[in-house]
Amino acid sequence: MKSKTLISIIIPVRNDFLKLKNCLNDIKYQTINHYELVIVDDGSDDDTPYLLEKSCREDPRIRVFRTEPRGIVSALNTGLTECKGYFVARMDADDRMHRTRLEKQVNFLKKNQTLDLIGCMVGGFTDKGSLSESIIRYQSWNNALKTHEQIESDLFAESPIIHPTFFAKKKLFYEIGGYSNNEWAEDYDIIFKAYGRGAKFGKHPSVLLNKYHSPKRLSRSDYIYKRPAMFEAKVHYLLEFGKLKNRRGVLIVGSGPTGRQAAKSFENRGVRILGFLDNRQGAEGRHIKKWPAWGFPDLPPPKFLDKFRDALIILAIGDSDGQIAFSDFLQKSGFIENLDYVRVIYNWPPVRKLKLQTM
Repeated sequence: MKSKTLISIIIPVRNDFLKLKNCLNDIKYQTINHYELVIVDDGSDDDTPYLLEKSCREDPRIRVFRTEPRGIVSALNTGLTECKGYFVARMDADDRMHRTRLEKQVNFLKKNQTLDLIGCMVGGFTDKGSLSESIIRYQSWNNALKTHEQIESDLFAESPIIHPTFFAKKKLFYEIGGYSNNEWAEDYDIIFKAYGRGAKFGKHPSVLLNKYHSPKRLSRSDYIYKRPAMFEAKVHYLLEFGKLKNRRGVLIVGSGPTGRQAAKSFENRGVRILGFLDNRQGAEGRHIKKWPAWGFPDLPPPKFLDKFRDALIILAIGDSDGQIAFSDFLQKSGFIENLDYVRVIYNWPPVRKLKLQTM
């Protein structure tokens, strides 16, 4: 390796004084020392600059770059430009990492040289109280995706690798042009861009990061992380990857909020909506919005789907059992997942508590 620095850790910050100290301590006591910490201060106006200046004096591996407030994408790209490491690791100022995280991820990537971008399993914490059921379910689903095949299968269901766990060779970020300003989340976009260039994904099978959950966190409040924006990303890349090539339109299975948002996002890009299919028996000629809707009390007759074999079927059923049943039905009817049909909402294994490693 030409670079003298093995790993560059990128942390964008803005007014993170209260949480940053714990994060810096986690990095300071990593079991691997051959790293640099690149912190981009995106216009903090609290005591964050003071803490960073003090940290730089105490540890020469910490390099700080202060900019005007331009947003997280600009901060991340500034960090990438300044990285000297062979590998790049992401971290957020309010999250916590296990002391073996960097060592385990770099060894995992070295042992699995066909992989390009990896993450790890995660836990979660709040300032007080317990995690919400929705957060536990999301983490449970995300942690279940470890291999490239599993991640690829759920690529359009939700972002399958949690951003502050990203770990990859620096050249991957340069090859895909770094982070982009879009109307959707920058981390999901990175995964799609990397996948489009043939990247392989994986995860270290240990919980190496605890993610902080707060109502004020950017990922809970900013529009680009909300459902409409995420569906704009999904539809954009379904089209870019040629999933609708030679298809006359989309049939959306599930007429709830997810299905309706999918229809709106496809319509925004000029894709023909063939209609909705759900499990609610309705009157003949029923419509949802302006599109036809067919309802069956259970699964539709196999012959019903024959007229949609030249369509892309969008599986947008939010109920876990219903999604599994319909996916099995499609496969038995000769439809191939991620070719003839795509799941656009995640399903999760039974909710379970993960045994977290002590920080």
